[in-house]
Amino acid sequence: MITRTNGEPDGELGANQGSNSTQRGVRKLKPREGRPKPYGVQWRTDGKVKTEFYADTTQRDKRYAGLVREARRGNLAQVPDRSDMADWYAFKKSINDTPWQDVVAGWRADLQHRGVSLCDLLVKDAVTTYMAEMEKAFFERRLSDDTIRHKRQKIGLFSDTFGSNRLDAVRGEDIEEWLEEDLGLDVAATFNTYRRHLRSFFSFFGKQIRSNPLDDVKPLDERIEHVGILTVRETAQLFDYALHNQRAALGRLALEAFAGLRFSSAYRLEKNDINFVDRGISLPAQKIKTQRRHYIDGLPQNLWSWLEATTPDCWSLTQSEWMHMKSELFENAKVGHPHNCLRHSFCTYHMAAFKNPGLTATLLCHSNQQKLWSNYNGRATQADGKKYWTITPQTVADLVREEK
Repeated sequence: MITRTNGEPDGELGANQGSNSTQRGVRKLKPREGRPKPYGVQWRTDGKVKTEFYADTTQRDKRYAGLVREARRGNLAQVPDRSDMADWYAFKKSINDTPWQDVVAGWRADLQHRGVSLCDLLVKDAVTTYMAEMEKAFFERRLSDDTIRHKRQKIGLFSDTFGSNRLDAVRGEDIEEWLEEDLGLDVAATFNTYRRHLRSFFSFFGKQIRSNPLDDVKPLDERIEHVGILTVRETAQLFDYALHNQRAALGRLALEAFAGLRFSSAYRLEKNDINFVDRGISLPAQKIKTQRRHYIDGLPQNLWSWLEATTPDCWSLTQSEWMHMKSELFENAKVGHPHNCLRHSFCTYHMAAFKNPGLTATLLCHSNQQKLWSNYNGRATQADGKKYWTITPQTVADLVREEK
């Protein structure tokens, strides 16, 4: 089913209309200034967002009009994007003149010969089967309390995100992106625990899937620190670029950099969760990693300056839209993007500026302030810590110039 995202009436939109116009789930994106292909079109099909960029508006508008026509006919799910076409051409080249039907038949015969059945099982149904076996093992005392608790939580979260996917269609890179970007896992031991439980889950269905996607997800070295932060100047440069080129990003960007929220919490937060009068933020249980409701206040003043500077469309961004917008901001602003660096920067500069691990832990919804102190204390000077919290829409340009 195709859903309109802005309630506009049906009808062809001319090439001269706004670059953010939308019809039947197909929309033109705002131009990406300074890029070789700045003009984008985006659509959603089978629960996935697809995006293509073009060098000029003529190409973009031709593609847009074609997608809208297919959406009207209910055929949008059948429209290939350029990556689909590239895969098809590569496939055709590799099989030469062999009919594709013969290739598929040979592939099916090979699977049958190796005892591998074609998998039509959805992730959510596989999780139901797997967890029933795990609960049975727990009841028979073959699993510990701690192990079953981990499985209930981690496999359950995985099902919430990937439940409607076919089990053998889930890729390792999708899982890795989910662990790092959506869940915001920045501790090697935690990342590896998730990986271990998910690998066991897929291994359980080893005869029904061709390979275990977790084989493509490398464990993190627990001896190496995975904490990357931005300098004050890099942070200012990032926000300065967003202020002048993508104001819709400012709200969620500020929630990560100046409230310390994980990506997974920042994209779920709605405007009505933010109390602009009392300067506080409600974090419903389903929107944060701890799964417990929190209300945080006492946040630095510059956060509110950025929240007030963002545009209303900030709060309608989907997870995918925010993830791609954020990545493009770092790239276009020419700022490095270490994993989870905005939250790490918040922790580092808050500790450096205020020397109050209890307060920092409270704002981060952490229960262990000693661990926080050992991880982040000493990574920045107090002078830099104090300067970080002066980054506002009014000062950001001067800070970029000053730090050069």
